[in-house]
Amino acid sequence: MNKSLLRGTLQLAIALLFCLVPAHAQQYLTPDNNGNFYNPDDGNPHFAEEDTVELEDVPFGIYAWTIDPRFGTVNPVPFDTIPHGFQNENQTGGMRGSYNYLGNLGSARIGRVFTDQNHDMFGSQFIFERPYDFFLTQPQQLLFTNTKSPFTNITYHKAGSSRNGEDRIRGIFATNVNKRLGLGFKLDYLYGRGHYASQSTAHFNGTLFGSYIGERYQMHAMYYANHLKVAENGGIESDDYVTRPEAFPTRYGTSDMPTRLSKTWNRLNVNTFFLTQRYSVGFSRELIPDSVAAARAANAAALAAGGSVTADTTVYPKEFVPVTSFIHTLRIDHNNRRFVSNLDMNADNSTYFNDFYLPGDSANDFTKNLRIENMLAFELREGFNTWVKSGLRLYAKHEFNKFTLPDEQRRVNEYKENYFTVGAQLLKEQGKIFHYHLLGEIRTTGTDWGEFNVEGNLNFDIPLRSDSLGIHINGFVRNEQPSFYYRHFHARNAWWDNSLNKIFRARIGGTLSYKKTRLSVNMESVQNYTYFAEGQTPFTNSDGMPVALYSVGVAQSGHNVQLLAATLNQDFRWGILNWENEFTYQASSDQDVYPVPAFTGYSNLYILFRIAKVLRTEIGADIRYFTKYYAPTYSPIIGQYCVQDPAQRVEIGGYPIVNVYANLHLKRTRFYVMCSHVNYSSGSGSPFLVPHYPLNRLAINFGVSWNFIN
Repeated sequence: MNKSLLRGTLQLAIALLFCLVPAHAQQYLTPDNNGNFYNPDDGNPHFAEEDTVELEDVPFGIYAWTIDPRFGTVNPVPFDTIPHGFQNENQTGGMRGSYNYLGNLGSARIGRVFTDQNHDMFGSQFIFERPYDFFLTQPQQLLFTNTKSPFTNITYHKAGSSRNGEDRIRGIFATNVNKRLGLGFKLDYLYGRGHYASQSTAHFNGTLFGSYIGERYQMHAMYYANHLKVAENGGIESDDYVTRPEAFPTRYGTSDMPTRLSKTWNRLNVNTFFLTQRYSVGFSRELIPDSVAAARAANAAALAAGGSVTADTTVYPKEFVPVTSFIHTLRIDHNNRRFVSNLDMNADNSTYFNDFYLPGDSANDFTKNLRIENMLAFELREGFNTWVKSGLRLYAKHEFNKFTLPDEQRRVNEYKENYFTVGAQLLKEQGKIFHYHLLGEIRTTGTDWGEFNVEGNLNFDIPLRSDSLGIHINGFVRNEQPSFYYRHFHARNAWWDNSLNKIFRARIGGTLSYKKTRLSVNMESVQNYTYFAEGQTPFTNSDGMPVALYSVGVAQSGHNVQLLAATLNQDFRWGILNWENEFTYQASSDQDVYPVPAFTGYSNLYILFRIAKVLRTEIGADIRYFTKYYAPTYSPIIGQYCVQDPAQRVEIGGYPIVNVYANLHLKRTRFYVMCSHVNYSSGSGSPFLVPHYPLNRLAINFGVSWNFIN
C-alpha cells in the first residue's frame, strides 16, 4: 500500500467530513433528461423512480446522476439502494458471471462476451488499467448527488477465512453546501489474500467529487487516486493438482500447490482529475398554468373584438431557457506501472521467462503515462422553441500523451504524442418516444488524418398496453491507430517496437425489449485486429515436471474477423417464485485470433417474500456456465490477457459454478449470506476460468450495506 497516498487521502476525507456535516437540510435541485435542473418539491413530472425501487429503499431527499464524459450532460439514475442482486455486487466475475478472472477477488479480468471487452483506442492509452475495471471507477460511472441532508453509506463484504479470505470495505459521503453546490468523497479498500500461493490483491481508491448546478453555469469535478498491488504466481505448475489429485502421492491443499512464480508483483497507480463545465445563454419565461394561458388567450380575443377584460396582475415564477452553451472539459491522467520479479530458485522464477532483453537476475520494469486532454464545445440547445427539433454540438479537442520506457542501458526514454480532434454531434433527447445521438469525429497527429470515429444510437419507446416496447439501435465505424503499448513496449522479458496498420472496426447492434423479455443482437467486423499473443517453449524443471517458458508479443490479423452475439434475457414470476435467465450465443470467424465461447449463460431461481411485512427476503441459487473454448490466457509480464500459443493451448469451460444465497433488506440496511461454488469437488470437473488459474473452492460470503441520513 502506498502509505503517503493513503494517509493524505484519509486526512483530506476526514477534514471534508467535519467541514460538511453541519450543512443540514437544503432545498435541492435534480437534473431532468434534458440536462436542465429543477426542484422536485415543485412537482415537476420529469423525474420518476424505476419500478424496481421501492420508496422505502430510497434515502430521503437524495437524487443521483451520471455525466457524459465528453460534454458533461447528465443522465438521471436511481440511487444505488436496490437490494436485488446485492450478493453478487462484489463478484469479480460480474453480476451475472460473464467475466473470466484469475480466481481471486480484484484480480485481472476479461469479458467473455465480445461487447464487454474494451478495445476503444480513442480512449486512454494506459491499457494496464483495463483488466481492473471491476475496481476502477471512470468519470462516466461516478454518481453525483444532490441531497437534502448529509448522506453516508458504508458497505462491507467478507469471504473465506482469515488465512485465505477476501475483504472489501467502501464508504461514501455526500452532502450539499446549498441547493446548488454538492460535494462528496468515496473510500474503497479491497484485500484478497488468495487461496493459492502468491496470489494476493490489495487495491485502494480515494475519490473526491463535487458539482455546482446553476441556471447558467454548471460544473462537475472529480479526482481519484488508485493504488493497485497484485501478486503474480503464473498459475499452478500442473492442472492435474486440481483435476487429477489422485495422480500424486500427496494430496495438495490449495495453498500448497506449486506455482510458477513467487516474489513477483504488478503495481499500478491510476490517478485522474476530471472537470467539465458549461455556461449557457438564453432567455427567461413565465411558468404559466394551462388554464391561465387559455384565459389570457380569451382576453386577447375579447380585446380584439372591442370588449373589456380584467387585467391579470398575478406574478408567476420564471424559468431560464438555455439556447446556446459553451462547454469545456479537462482530463488529466497520471498513471504508472511497475513489474517486479525477484529471483527465487524455489519457485523457478528463473525458468518461467523465455526472453531476456535486459541484464540482471530480477525484473524491475517501470513505465509511466501522462495524459492531458482539453476539449472546447459549442452547443445549440434542443427544444428552446418549437422550430428547433434537435440539438447540435461542435467541438475541438487536443490530447497530449507522454510515455516513459527504458532503453537497452536502462536509461529512461520519453515518447510524446499530440492528437487533434474535431467533431460534431446531432442529438434529440426530449420527447417520450423517439431519441437519437449521432456523432462524427476525425483525429490527426498534424500529418495523418486517417483516424476517424462515427457512432450513434436510435431509441424508440412505444407505449403498448400496460408497458412500452423498446427498440434501441446502436453502432459505430472506427479507423484507429493501435494504442501506444501495442506499438512500443520495453521490459526485461518483453520488447517490441512495431509498425502496425490502423484497425478498422464496424459494429451494429440492436435491442428489442418488452416487459420481462429482452433480445439483443450485435455484429462486428474487424480489419487488422491487433492483440497480444503468448509464446510457449516446452521445458522440464528441476523436479522433472514438464512446464513451459513463456513469452509475449503483439500480433495483427491479416484478414477480417467477423463477430456475432445474440443475448436473450427472460424473467418469470409465479407468486413468490422468481426465475431470471440470460443466455448468449456467440460466433467468431477466427477462433484462433478472437476466441469466444459458443454459449454462455446465467440462471437465478429464488423466492421473494417479506417477514413481518418489513424484512424483504430473497432465498435462492444461481448458476453460471459457458461451453468449452480456447479462452484467452493471462501474461504476468504485461498484466494483460492474450491469445494462447496454438501449439500448447488448453480448453476451459463446460463447468458450472453454483452459488446459494439469502439476501435480505430492512429499511436502510441490506445484507446477505452466500455459499459460493457449492458444487466444487476436488478431482471432478475443471474449475478454471483462465488456463492454469483454478477458481477458489467453496467459501462462505457475507455482506452488509448501511445508509445513514444525518
